[in-house]
Amino acid sequence: MDAPTLMLIDDEYGVRESIKMVFGKQYRMLEADCVETALPIVEEARPDVVLLDVMMPRTDGFEMLQRIKAIHPGCEVIMLTGVNSQQLAEKAKHAGAYDFIGKPFDIVDLRDKVARAFERVTQRSSPASPTG
Repeated sequence: MDAPTLMLIDDEYGVRESIKMVFGKQYRMLEADCVETALPIVEEARPDVVLLDVMMPRTDGFEMLQRIKAIHPGCEVIMLTGVNSQQLAEKAKHAGAYDFIGKPFDIVDLRDKVARAFERVTQRSSPASPTG
């Protein structure tokens, strides 16, 4: 069975490197620094979970969230932002995000949210009862 796939879409190199250090040995990691690079990867690789920055050049994370969900509705998306507000968190969840985390992020909190997102994907894709 293939390793679960975690995709990171963030224009900040340091954030991408930090997250790869946290999750690189646990998941198959994909990354993109902008929407234009990310969309073809989402279409081809169909990641299980995406960590998506809200504030990016040209296209914001909310527009990208809609595009990801249109391409791959089963993907769980966790929004990342340096503007950590309750209003933004509610907007993210209303837009279809699985969860929301502020930067700088707490590693334990990030690991927990990513693990729960993968559990949700696994539960949805598992058959209700075993066959054969």
